[in-house]
Amino acid sequence: MKPAYFDFTVNDIEAAKAFFEGLFGWHFEEFPMPYKYYRIQAGAPDEPGIDGGIGAVADTEITEGRPLTQVTIPVPDLDAFLARVRQSGGTIVEDKMPVPGIGWYATCAEPGGLKFGMIQADPDAA
Repeated sequence: MKPAYFDFTVNDIEAAKAFFEGLFGWHFEEFPMPYKYYRIQAGAPDEPGIDGGIGAVADTEITEGRPLTQVTIPVPDLDAFLARVRQSGGTIVEDKMPVPGIGWYATCAEPGGLKFGMIQADPDAA
């Protein structure tokens, strides 16, 4: 399974947006979340690669106060993969939660602490 999304969690969203927009020509669109968050279009839709998002360190407890880059991997059955994370010695950092209109998401960590996300598509998630 290939990563499908990346998240940057930064100290200053506006400065980071300006930096990446100027450097790579990325486009940002505010996404409805309980905190300030933007989706990143990281190239033309037909260009290889993945798109992402950007939010603030202050709004994301799992960053432990530091900037973070995290990838998200799509899975067909999030509950089954969460069980596999635990069986493999990993941990669930953020429990399964809905991303309205997109699907079900959870943040996990491998045994050494590297965090990653998993998402199950479900447009009816709420």
